[in-house]
Amino acid sequence: MYPLPMWTISFRTLAVASALTFSMGACSGNDPYLGMDADALFRMAENEFAEGEYSNAVDALERLRVSFGDWPRIADARLRLADAHLENGAYLTARSEYQRWSERYVSHPLSVAAAIGQCRSLAGLVPNAQRDQGYTSEAITMCGNVAVDYPGTSEAEEAREVRTRLRLTMAEKDYMNADHYFRRKQFDPAIKYFQFVVDDYPDTDFAPLALLGIYESNNEIGYDDLADSARRQLIIEYPDSEEAAQVRAIGTDS
Repeated sequence: MYPLPMWTISFRTLAVASALTFSMGACSGNDPYLGMDADALFRMAENEFAEGEYSNAVDALERLRVSFGDWPRIADARLRLADAHLENGAYLTARSEYQRWSERYVSHPLSVAAAIGQCRSLAGLVPNAQRDQGYTSEAITMCGNVAVDYPGTSEAEEAREVRTRLRLTMAEKDYMNADHYFRRKQFDPAIKYFQFVVDDYPDTDFAPLALLGIYESNNEIGYDDLADSARRQLIIEYPDSEEAAQVRAIGTDS
């Protein structure tokens, strides 16, 4: 095979270089952040966030974090990045960003914002009661910590409300498990899950329902003493409940 003439090689080299130059120029032309400093990027991100364009806010803030890591307000930018992920429904990513922020900026004045952000993110990962509750316990703990660590703040009040709602979800989940076994006449496991509800979530509406379930399950098995004990507990601890009225009518409370 004959070697190619030098002018051919030079032409091809020039063509490749021209193509690369054009490609790089095209990419630069599509870069919305080209030439922007940290202040400009943050302003753009805030505008996108305010407009509900959370993905665009994330992009701008990621560019800021990578390009201007020593910016004086980088903590604000990192926190806003977590907020943008949260609002965009990326709860797991948001939780990770809030957690890293809290570890990096200990005792920062905005620590409460990162803490409630973790509470909200974990709560966002909690499905309805019919599904697996893998993140629910963690969310309950995190929100409880916010309520304790930042007393008297609006974030603490929100965290308490979220925690209450999550505990109700857990109570409902355990009650549904108990009811599943009860309907199949598997009374021993039904009693086990009913008891979980009574012990762990006594302040929810599912507790008197669970006590009624314990009463009825023990009746079905023939454990009269245990049934009567559940009946008495129901009447004493939840006297105004419909369930108490139901078992009160069965016999005389003594």
